[in-house]
Amino acid sequence: MCGIVGIISKEAIKASSIKKMNDVISHRGPDGEGFLLCGNVKNDDHLNNAEQIESKNINITFGHKRLSIVDLSSQGHQPMSFIDRYWITYNGEIYNFIELRQELKELGYKFNSQTDTEVILAAYDAWGVDCQKKFNGMWAFAIYDNRAGTIFMSRDRFGIKPFYYYQDDQSFIFSSEIKSILQNEQVITSPNTNNIETYYNSGAQEYSKETAFNNIYRFNMASYAVLDITNFTDELSETRYWDYDVNTSIESYRHDEALKYAKEYYSLLKDAVRIRLRADVDVGSALSGGLDSSAIVYLINEIRKEEKKSYTIQTFSTVHHSKETKYCDESYYINLITNILDIKSNQIEPEINEIPKLHNDVIKHWESPPDGTGMSGINTYRLVSQSKVKVTLDGQGADEQQAGYVTYVINYLYHIPLLKLFSEYKKIKKIQGFHKSLIVGLLLSLACKVFGKFFALKLIKFITNRDMSSYTVSLNERLKLDSNSDLVNLIHYSDSRSMLYSLESRMPFMDYRLVEFTAKIPFIYKIHNGWTKYFARLAFEGKLPDEITWRKDKMGWPSPDKHWFEGELKNWSLSSINDSKFLQEKILKNIPKKDLSKIGLKKYIRLFNISVWHKVFFEE
Repeated sequence: MCGIVGIISKEAIKASSIKKMNDVISHRGPDGEGFLLCGNVKNDDHLNNAEQIESKNINITFGHKRLSIVDLSSQGHQPMSFIDRYWITYNGEIYNFIELRQELKELGYKFNSQTDTEVILAAYDAWGVDCQKKFNGMWAFAIYDNRAGTIFMSRDRFGIKPFYYYQDDQSFIFSSEIKSILQNEQVITSPNTNNIETYYNSGAQEYSKETAFNNIYRFNMASYAVLDITNFTDELSETRYWDYDVNTSIESYRHDEALKYAKEYYSLLKDAVRIRLRADVDVGSALSGGLDSSAIVYLINEIRKEEKKSYTIQTFSTVHHSKETKYCDESYYINLITNILDIKSNQIEPEINEIPKLHNDVIKHWESPPDGTGMSGINTYRLVSQSKVKVTLDGQGADEQQAGYVTYVINYLYHIPLLKLFSEYKKIKKIQGFHKSLIVGLLLSLACKVFGKFFALKLIKFITNRDMSSYTVSLNERLKLDSNSDLVNLIHYSDSRSMLYSLESRMPFMDYRLVEFTAKIPFIYKIHNGWTKYFARLAFEGKLPDEITWRKDKMGWPSPDKHWFEGELKNWSLSSINDSKFLQEKILKNIPKKDLSKIGLKKYIRLFNISVWHKVFFEE
């Protein structure tokens, strides 16, 4: 887990340019630094930790900031070379590198380190671009092949590790973070107003090609590109190397089938956790108290006992004990699971006077205005940074695969036969928090069955002023849509907040084997008898306490934003909004100041986030 930067240019490059880019992402890798200088690169900064090689065709510089997780020795130093042909700058973890290394050894490859980095290089030499399909992990990397004259760039299947780039007719510049690219004097950018307006109206879109900065783009997830260094200024051509199918069948529920799916799911998740425990540093877990994070903690504990390891498991949680913020508190469930498993629970409660500084850090490191404030996540990882733990296993991604959110009830009811519709309605009604989605789902399903889909959608839009077409696709199709959109936002936030504190966040639910398996489970086993995530609950029945396995409410790591922004933080946030010329000229031109209170808390926080984002990146 690290930070990467690179410049490919037709013109001479100053080493100080790559050094500036590297310095600004020091938080991503405080344990080491290295550079590759290739071609006409002037070492004006007198870099001692740089390798210089010749190139007659092009000028290339790679930079790297290292966070040491696997093989802490100097043999893990990057940029790393292999068989005098390849150079890599790499950020991430390949969790199955031990198995791949053995496979490569049988093909005759030899290794000088215990790192996954060297395995990537050997795998590329052995299998070419198909090596990506063998990797189980998260990554963003660039490999320079000095014999072929190409640079092979790749990003993991779910976009867990960030990869941004800027391209003009002279240069191709990339980095793990946008703020690093901004350090390069060649980069010409400005606020991407269309992107910001879309964010204000519809929320964050960390999955889109465009960013909040003009001319700076995201490298697509699950994609690769092979750059010809003699002709690299053409528009970047990315190729997708992975996708998955979903099961759209409508089946009748069978309990023996549900148990079979639950058993296989448990086995896959356990192995996903097992390989993500591979590290030469202390490992812990962020714990919210819900089913997903509790399942991860339970499996870590089971694996620890099976492997007869003596280390102490630690969890890290944000709690809310004060009377005004109690509605966001999950400490009862957190204490329940940690006490039963007899593991160490670390807890933190946000201090309101610390929020302005923390919020500024959120905006600076997330680099695009986020949905909400992210205070629960940022405080949790701040707490982790105060311990010896450097890696956390976290529960991100389960809800979008297993139908964990209440709105998925709408898709579920839409595909239920009319004869079963009201019986399912009654079962779901018993579960807390479903009322609004339940009513909408019932109306949509009845309207479509009576009037047909076309007229039903028009009727529902007239009643609710909402386009409900995404709720008429099969539940599994909807889950895939959300996994490729909303979940990508959450993944980006997880990476940014953990790396802010030089920590590595690993996500067992994003193991591609588990994602492919879950997508093929018929939807009837994901919502059943009123319960979301039904097969996953079955998998942990008798393992976790029933109060967690069959917990009715879902909180999702909330922050008491309403209490804060309607109380002590109101004047602070309002003055930031009112003082922002960018907001007044680009976003608020049609909204009188007196009407700000009418736009709702969600859009109010978006406006506030935009004002801080513009100040951080374009005023300061």
